[in-house]
Amino acid sequence: MTRFLIFRGLFLIQATFLFILTAGAAAGNDSAAYATGIEMIGKSQSEADYTRAAAYFEKISGQELPWLSRYYAAFCYIQASYKATTDKQKDVLLDKAQPLIDKALQFNPNEPEIFVLQAFLYQSRIQVNPPVRGMSYSSKADATLKKAIAADDSNPRAWSLMAYNVYYTPAAFGGGSQKALPVFQKAKEKFQFFRPVRPFLPNWGEQENLQMIKTCKLPSK
Repeated sequence: MTRFLIFRGLFLIQATFLFILTAGAAAGNDSAAYATGIEMIGKSQSEADYTRAAAYFEKISGQELPWLSRYYAAFCYIQASYKATTDKQKDVLLDKAQPLIDKALQFNPNEPEIFVLQAFLYQSRIQVNPPVRGMSYSSKADATLKKAIAADDSNPRAWSLMAYNVYYTPAAFGGGSQKALPVFQKAKEKFQFFRPVRPFLPNWGEQENLQMIKTCKLPSK
């Protein structure tokens, strides 16, 4: 049976959140609250750290962008799942993330960043049981990422996660590093031109995408 590789530490927050926090004061009433939460994420190293950050975001009202606090809370739970030591706890954390994503979509059903996060959650489900979950959840992620790209073709995270989907798909089914490389490179181009409208909006994934380009270029063993 073809085994899907586990998505271990897909995105390390310390290297990916490139927020201009000093500009937050001019961005609106929510800026200071988001800056505090984003700083918590940046310092998180354990399941408990990410869980505390998630709880913090769940308390933010998000008057300006009510979907965003749910987005970050869900993001934290997904990250916490990669730090959990048991498969059961991984699923528990991902189960906490899903209703937050659902709520975010209620506030903004056409937001591509939420589609990207939903795809990230689907990919994260695979880590619990790759042989059983790989095909179904990668297919769900693929469909959701296509929705994100249709909504905003310029979103670099959508292209990067799509590349991960290809990378972890067996070569026999059209995946692998060589197939993924041009998709990672396309994501790189998108990252070069991407600028968040507000400093506390999602802006992660560029460094990991660059690393995956290097990985894909390594000689095949």
